[in-house]
Amino acid sequence: MPDTSPTIVLVRHGKPTMRVASRPWQWINSHEVNRRMDAYDQASLDPHWNGPRAPRIEGHHSISSDLVRAIETAKLIVGEDPREISPLFREVPLPRFRRNVRLPSMALVTMSRLGWFWGFMEGEESRRQTNARVREAADHLEDRVQSHRKVALFSHGFFLWLLSRELGERGWTSEKKGPFSYLETAEFLRL
Repeated sequence: MPDTSPTIVLVRHGKPTMRVASRPWQWINSHEVNRRMDAYDQASLDPHWNGPRAPRIEGHHSISSDLVRAIETAKLIVGEDPREISPLFREVPLPRFRRNVRLPSMALVTMSRLGWFWGFMEGEESRRQTNARVREAADHLEDRVQSHRKVALFSHGFFLWLLSRELGERGWTSEKKGPFSYLETAEFLRL
């Protein structure tokens, strides 16, 4: 007898063709980091790295962020275009630097995330707005799992970490704890 437990699988996108901090201790200016963050959002997947590492997910209703790396990951893993594509599942955007400073690239990226977290850097989305979007995303997944029973979401590391915490608070269980690596999956069940 097939398992009919409601299941949500969260999948972090594969390794993209570029990284914002590809050389973490290289000193660069913050305007260059801003440019790299914008380019990263347009980056596709590295086919040589992802191809042999991709897990297979079958029989799930597939949903993806609208960023290229998430859509390409869904195609790679599911074998077809995702059923739904939405900006609701995008990565939590890093605030861009307004003043030009020069530091190691990883320090600048870390400062941007901490600036978002503590609210001292204005960005595209505040922490409060992100939390509301995470709740809306969890609502959407719970709605879809009612009609499809098995749902796979292809999204981004930090967003998935926040979403997994929200699902846990709603009674979904998973063995996965902590941040997501490239192509890592986490299965959430409601028993």
